[in-house]
Amino acid sequence: MLSRHNRIVEPGDFRQVVRRGDKRVTAHLIVYRCPADQVRVGVIVTAKCGNAVVRNTLRRRTRAITRKLIDEGLLTGDVIIRFRCEGSVPSFIELKSEINNATVAWVRP
Repeated sequence: MLSRHNRIVEPGDFRQVVRRGDKRVTAHLIVYRCPADQVRVGVIVTAKCGNAVVRNTLRRRTRAITRKLIDEGLLTGDVIIRFRCEGSVPSFIELKSEINNATVAWVRP
């Protein structure tokens, strides 16, 4: 679980990152990032992804993956991960790969 200070929870913060942030698109995700002093992560899962059980599973998995990236120092700034589940829901391995590819690219020069 991400600690409270590593989560984006305010709607205004979500809007700011989505409007002003850099964007990366993968098969199942849209990842937005704005530079910031502190690392914070927000997750958006729409009803298109399935019922509440599926949506909460995706949120928990995403938070676990991003917590590990934060601990390793591979994630920087404010990051919003938005799911775009048009027909299929990613497995844990697919999700981990897509988040790594989308977020680590910002860290490497």
